[in-house]
Amino acid sequence: MGNNARWALLLIILFCCLLPIPLLAVEPPADPPITVYIPEYTEPDPILVIADDRWMPVFEAGSKAQLNIPIKNVGGRAYNTVISLNVSDPKSLPFEADKMAFNRYISSFTGQTVYSIPITIPANTAPGTYPLQISANYQSASGGGGSASATVYIKITSDLRQPQLKLLGLQMEGDKLKAGSTQVVKLNLKNDSDIPINSINLRLNGFSTEGINLDNWPDTQFVKAMEAGELHPVEFRLQAGSKMESGTYPLDLAIEFQDQYHHKYTQEQKVYVPVAGKGEQDDLLPRILLEDYYLGDDYVQAGQTFPLTLLFRNTSKNTAVANIKVSLSSEGDIFAPVGSSSSFYFPEISPGEAVEHTIRLHPQPNAEHKVYSLVAQLDYQDEDGNQLKDQETISLPVVKEIKLVTSDVEISPEVYMGSPTSITLDLYNTGRSTVRNLMITTEGDFEVQNGTLFIGNLEAGHDDYYDATLVPAQEGELPGKVIISYEDELGQPYQLEKAFTLTVMPAAPPPMFGPEMPLEETAQSPLKKWMIAGGILLLLATVITIILIRRRHHRRMKEVELDE
Repeated sequence: MGNNARWALLLIILFCCLLPIPLLAVEPPADPPITVYIPEYTEPDPILVIADDRWMPVFEAGSKAQLNIPIKNVGGRAYNTVISLNVSDPKSLPFEADKMAFNRYISSFTGQTVYSIPITIPANTAPGTYPLQISANYQSASGGGGSASATVYIKITSDLRQPQLKLLGLQMEGDKLKAGSTQVVKLNLKNDSDIPINSINLRLNGFSTEGINLDNWPDTQFVKAMEAGELHPVEFRLQAGSKMESGTYPLDLAIEFQDQYHHKYTQEQKVYVPVAGKGEQDDLLPRILLEDYYLGDDYVQAGQTFPLTLLFRNTSKNTAVANIKVSLSSEGDIFAPVGSSSSFYFPEISPGEAVEHTIRLHPQPNAEHKVYSLVAQLDYQDEDGNQLKDQETISLPVVKEIKLVTSDVEISPEVYMGSPTSITLDLYNTGRSTVRNLMITTEGDFEVQNGTLFIGNLEAGHDDYYDATLVPAQEGELPGKVIISYEDELGQPYQLEKAFTLTVMPAAPPPMFGPEMPLEETAQSPLKKWMIAGGILLLLATVITIILIRRRHHRRMKEVELDE
């Protein structure tokens, strides 16, 4: 073997000794096992929410309905739940229901359930907002117990006039009861309501020995029943004392009755009896009657001047009256005349004729909400110049100014079809009176979520807000309106409407994401790198060996040729 062959063989052996064998590589020791602790699951306790702050159903008096109170469990499952309507006296409720239905049992529930009972709202239920006390007792999965309670409100509306017996006036022979005489007087009564009444007791009192008294007549009369709107006269035999002077004398009429639901009512009214003094002929003693008056409205606003028109009639058919002076006064001087004095004058009123006078009055700005009396003192003369006096009283209801101001409806600048958007509205009570039974709703060509809000009472000088979620189902301009209803101190209803328009754009496109980032090349393991390097060296050694062998073979061929 030549020297070159030996060197080549030695190089191959050396390379093979240095080249690592991948198949015999020892894997690194595995990581020690990891112990993972998984805690045992414990179900949370129930959390019950009874109704919602803005939940309030509305029922009509005289109807039957279903009272449904939503109850939500936002915690774990509740077991053996008992939901109760807490009522000490069922008669205090604004509706009638089976007392056995006041409690409801639920074995278990999550999410939402409904406490539901059938109810009947009597026709005599007064309109208003009524509180109900609801409680719920439950058990949790752990075996513990819990409870929840809330006061919820329902609203009763009614267009029915509630039971009221009204005295329309007296009926007698002639205009007055003569002093020293006896006469049967009829009291004309009217059921001024939309509900029948019964068991009506009327008791007349206020008598005196020298004044007006009963003449062998019971002071109490009984009427079995009166239909809605029915008129019914009740008779009393009255006697005027012989020494009575001319004038109008009051008696007291106490009224008791009940409606068809056995609810009892009491009223008190004044009965004014005109008396002609002894020795005067009734047809020669004229009387001035305040026949009617006009306010221009059902009530007056505190602090706001109003016109009052008074209509006076001479009730005598034969005698004229002259030099009539009318002086007005009110309790606490609550009404002050504007542009004139509190007195005015008529030169004459012919027999059976009527005259009228308009005066402007200004109630005090701080006047309380109530009915005030205005007294008209009449001084006049008959045809013979005799000085006569009379007095008339009217009632004027005064309320404080009610003024509810709202902002414009605020709408989101971008509204997309099928996507929820919100509207908001601010409310301010800038008047002097409390705004009562304030309720707000939204209507329009879109879906309204959480759109009904009952605020209740909004005190003078206070503010509140309203918001709702709208979901439009079509593109374009969609009209809508926010409806605001409320009442004043007298229960007079008011309503405001705030119109708005949603400009709805097509549904928004899905969000775009950025270009995908190229994946990083996976790092090659050290073992793979050694195998690649070894392969390259092995190939290089093989090539070198082949070159050396070929050179050796070429030299040997030349040596053979030289030998030949």
